Amino acid sequence: MKRNSKIFTDEITRVVDKICSSSFTQTFERIVREQPNYFSHEQHTLVVYYPNEVTWHQGEQRQDFIERIRRTHLKWFNRWLNDFSHRQPPYIVWTIVMDELITHIINLFFRIDLGDHITSDHTRQQFHQIANTIQNILVSIKDDNANKIDQAAIPLVQTCLLIFFYFTWDHELVMYLKSLQLIQLINDIIRIADNDEEIYLQAYRILAAIMTEKDIQQIKNASTIVMIFINFIKDALDGGIPYEARLHNSLRSLKGTLFTFSGRGN
Repeated sequence: MKRNSKIFTDEITRVVDKICSSSFTQTFERIVREQPNYFSHEQHTLVVYYPNEVTWHQGEQRQDFIERIRRTHLKWFNRWLNDFSHRQPPYIVWTIVMDELITHIINLFFRIDLGDHITSDHTRQQFHQIANTIQNILVSIKDDNANKIDQAAIPLVQTCLLIFFYFTWDHELVMYLKSLQLIQLINDIIRIADNDEEIYLQAYRILAAIMTEKDIQQIKNASTIVMIFINFIKDALDGGIPYEARLHNSLRSLKGTLFTFSGRGN
């Protein structure tokens, strides 16, 4: 048993080594630049399979692995996110490959909800910088889409809001998000979201964390908001095990401050 455990630990360590290599960032940036319709075998292994292995690893060294990955890549990712957004509009239409690529890298870097807590001041400062970058991205998109969001910009907005939502699992990061005075900005994003329910879900999750109960009671369309959460919870239940985290996160948001939506005025 000990021998098998060592083999498994050695394999995960090798995977983390690959993720922390320059090949990982170079492959990521090449895929974003070329927007292919499918991954090559080598690309899929490096930027999908390996991150997935780490995301679902439950060994004792998990926190050390996550900290190493964050320390290696967060500064690069923040720079990439900033550069990527500044090249738009016109907004890049995301392929399925791009969507999968971003999903796995977000899972790898930001899943505080899965227990990947921040374990160093260095990482915390990088999270602060990423929060600043995301704020600037959302301001830019809001300014460029005064009435209705460009459909091609929706995946970028969804990604930014999802990262913010993961930040709400850390008390200090919640305080930092509050210091950025995001409430009006997120309400503006909701206003131009063109009925995109994923944007609505993440936006209201974030507001539930950074607003007071009194603030939340002033939000309009309370019944619509509750229905969005109920629909996502139903979809998560129907989706089975792969959707357990989304189900838990939706219930967490709904059962807390957001219950004031359905009870307002009673």
